[in-house]
This record gives sequence, structure tokens and C-alpha cells, in this order.
Amino acid sequence: MANFAKIKIYIAIRTLQDRDHIEDELVLDGGDVSSFASANELWEHFRIHPCRFVITDRRFADLSDGMELARAIRQNHPIPYVYVLVRSIMSEMNDIAQGLELGVDDYLVRPHNPFEIRARVLVGMRWLRYIDSIMGTTQEIPMARARQ
Repeated sequence: MANFAKIKIYIAIRTLQDRDHIEDELVLDGGDVSSFASANELWEHFRIHPCRFVITDRRFADLSDGMELARAIRQNHPIPYVYVLVRSIMSEMNDIAQGLELGVDDYLVRPHNPFEIRARVLVGMRWLRYIDSIMGTTQEIPMARARQ
């Protein structure tokens, strides 16, 4: 079991079924997860209570946008670093490049293996630990262990 307990993870996923599944997977790993129905909802909460890890869909029914969320996080909250993973059905290279240019750390094309989100979170945690070691950030990111 990975230990995500010391880091807050926010997820904004369009469908309730996907949102519940992803949240359940991360909670099983000890994650402190808050879920939101849109990127706008996540951003409103993030502005008051920032986190270190965001997982978001690219587009939402309320016309909010995960890419815009990533841009807002980069512009308004540069330190400590926030890792942003975007899920999308848009798989063209220019779609992925646009996401990376706007500040997305990882772009996951849907549909995907249900366990791929967990693997990407583990990689993101390693990245945050590395950045924190360079920056001298005091918030400790736990080392992840394989789930038993």
C-alpha cells in the first residue's frame, strides 16, 4: 500500500462513477482526497485551501476547463509546486502539447487502465519530493510503497 496520507489530493472528474472510482483507489492508498464535480469548483476551493496534487478532466459540462485550471494554478500559486494531471479523450499531439505548455505535468488519454491513475500519482509524488529537495520546501512528501 502506498502512503499518500501526508499530501492533499484534489480531483475534479466529470462523471460521478469515475470520480468515485478514482477517489476510492487513492483513499485505499491512504490519500487525503477531496473531489469536485468541475474544475471551477476545485479552483474555488483551491484558492482558499491549496493542495499539492490535482487530478482533473480537461472539459466539464459547466464549460469549466482543466487546462485553464492548470494555468490558474501556475500563475497564482507557484510555490510550493502543485503537480497537475489532466485526463482527456483529446489525444492529438497538439492537444497534449497545449496542455504541457499551459503547465500540465501529466496528460492521460482516456480511456485508460483504471490503475494508471495510481501509477501516475506515484510518479507525481516522486517528482514533488525531488522538487522539494531542491527548493528546500519543508512539507514532507511521503515515500510510496507498493500496495500489498
